[in-house]
Amino acid sequence: MSFTLCYSQHHTRKPWIGRVVKLLIVGNSGVGKTTLCQCLLSVPGSDLKLHDGTATSHQQFLEDPESLCSTVSWDDNTDKVKWVYKVQDTPGYGDNLNIMNSIHLLQQYVERQNKVWLSVEMDKGRGVDLADVEDPRVDLCLFCIQAHRLRPVDLRFMAELGKVVPILPIVTKSDSMTIREAATYRREVYRKLQNPQLPEPQGSAALGGISSAINVFTFEDATLERAGLLQFHQSQTVPPFLVVASNDLNQEKLEGQEAVFWPERRYPWGVSEAFNPHHSDLLHLRLLLLKEACDELSSAKRTRYTQWRQRELAKRMRRRPGRRLLGLLLPVLAGFVIAKTGFGSRSTARALDDVSHTLHLPKITVTSRNDDVAVEDTKHSSIPSVTQPDMEPAKKEVRPRDKKFMGIFL
Repeated sequence: MSFTLCYSQHHTRKPWIGRVVKLLIVGNSGVGKTTLCQCLLSVPGSDLKLHDGTATSHQQFLEDPESLCSTVSWDDNTDKVKWVYKVQDTPGYGDNLNIMNSIHLLQQYVERQNKVWLSVEMDKGRGVDLADVEDPRVDLCLFCIQAHRLRPVDLRFMAELGKVVPILPIVTKSDSMTIREAATYRREVYRKLQNPQLPEPQGSAALGGISSAINVFTFEDATLERAGLLQFHQSQTVPPFLVVASNDLNQEKLEGQEAVFWPERRYPWGVSEAFNPHHSDLLHLRLLLLKEACDELSSAKRTRYTQWRQRELAKRMRRRPGRRLLGLLLPVLAGFVIAKTGFGSRSTARALDDVSHTLHLPKITVTSRNDDVAVEDTKHSSIPSVTQPDMEPAKKEVRPRDKKFMGIFL
C-alpha cells in the first residue's frame, strides 16, 4: 500500500488597507476654488457633485462643512490600498471685513479635526480598529492666489494658517498673464514666501510682522520628477503652481472612442487648455496630489499630528494639577486621621464619601475586617492602606471631637 502526500502551498495575501487624504482649499472670493476642485477630481464618465461656489457662506461651513466637501476614491491594486480623497471647500475670505475672523475659523476647523481623531484614539470602547475609521485630519491646504498681484493680506493668511497645516500656493487663472509675466510672477511669489518681510499692520500690534518663511509643503525632488514637473520647471521655483481651470470641456475628446476629460477655456484669439503642460501646471499638480505624493502627505501628517498630540495632552495635564494632587494625598490623610482619632468606620465612610463626591475625586471606601479599619483607594491602588490597631469597635454616635476632624474634609 502506498501513500501520496499532498502539500498545500499557502500564499500570504496582503490585506487591503484604507487611506484618507484630505485637502483644505482656501482663497479669496471669486478666485476659482470650486472650479479648481472640479478639475482636480473629475474623470471621464464621473458625476462629481459639487456645490455652487458662488454661495459659500460662513454659516454653512460652521454648521455643515461636509456639504462643501467633495470625495473620490480608487483602489491601488499593486499596494492593496483603497484611497479616499477629499477636498474641503471653504468660504472666500474676501467676504469678511475682518480677516482674522476667517483665519480663526479655519484654524479652529483644523484643530477640531485633530481633536476628533484624538478622541477616537482614546476611546477604549470604540470596538473597531483605527485602520477602519475614516481619518478626518487635514493633510494639506491648497491656497489659491490671484494672478498678477500677491497682496499682504494673502501673506498674512498663509502665515497664520501655516501654523496648523502646511500650505501649497496655487496661482489660479494664470492664462490671464503672458509668458513673461507668468515667469516673473512665479519667481516673485516664491521669493515672498521665503522672505515675506511683512510689517506690523497698523492698529493691530498684537499680530506683529512676518519675517520668517511661510510653512510651505516641500515635496522631494524625486516626487516632483515622477510627476513630470522637473521637465518644465526647476525645483527651486515650484511651488507656486500656475494653473488654468475650467468648467468647459472639449466635447470632441469627451465623446471620442476613448473619452478624455479635457477642460479648456476658449477665447477669440485661441484656446487655453488646462491639462496642456505648456499652458498650465494642473495636469502635473493632479498627478502629484492624487498619486505620486499620497504617501509623502500621509507620512508628514502623522509626524505633525504626533507633535500636536504631545502638546495637547500636556496642556490637558496642566489644567487641574490641584485636584490630581489632592486625589493622591486624600487616602493617606484619611488613614492618618483614622489611626489617630479612632472614630467608627461608618462615620468615616460617610465623611470620605461626601468629600469624594464634592471634589469629584476617585471614590474612597472604608472596610472593617476583624475590628480593623482600612482605607482603600479604588483608583490609586499603589497607595498603602493604613490599619488601625486592635481596639473596641465604635458603637455610639459620633463625638464632638469626631465632628471637628470631619470638618477637615468638608
